[in-house]
Order: sequence, then C-alpha cells, then structure tokens
Amino acid sequence: MENVFDLNNFNSYREDNRREVKKANGGLPKSLWDTYSSMANTYGGVIICGVGEREDGSWYTTGLKDVNKRKKEF
Repeated sequence: MENVFDLNNFNSYREDNRREVKKANGGLPKSLWDTYSSMANTYGGVIICGVGEREDGSWYTTGLKDVNKRKKEF
C-alpha cells in the first residue's frame, strides 16, 4: 500500500485504478461508495477526500470541513 500514495509526490499524481479524489465539501459524495466498492473488489486503493481534480487531471486541495462528522458518515 505504501506505493499507492506518498504525500511527497502529491503534485505528480493523477486518478487511476488505485487513486481517487473526492472534494467532499458538503459531505461524503454518493460516488464515494461506488469507488470504495470497486477498489474493495479489485486491488484496493486510496480515496482522498478534500481534494479536487482539474481538467488536466492534476489535483488541488479543497479542504475538508467537519472531519469528525465525515468519519462518522463513513
């Protein structure tokens, strides 16, 4: 799993079959569960909340409000 995500490489990552980003500004998005299920049924992966994806595929941080509430939702 250590090869899936390293914060030092954040700027070089793009979404793929092992990495997915979700803004989650207004709560956990429904699409999170499809991603979670897909990853659980394949090779696993990392879903990162509080991060968006630009048109060119690069990522940017959006922040995550009410982290404890998001944990309970999950």
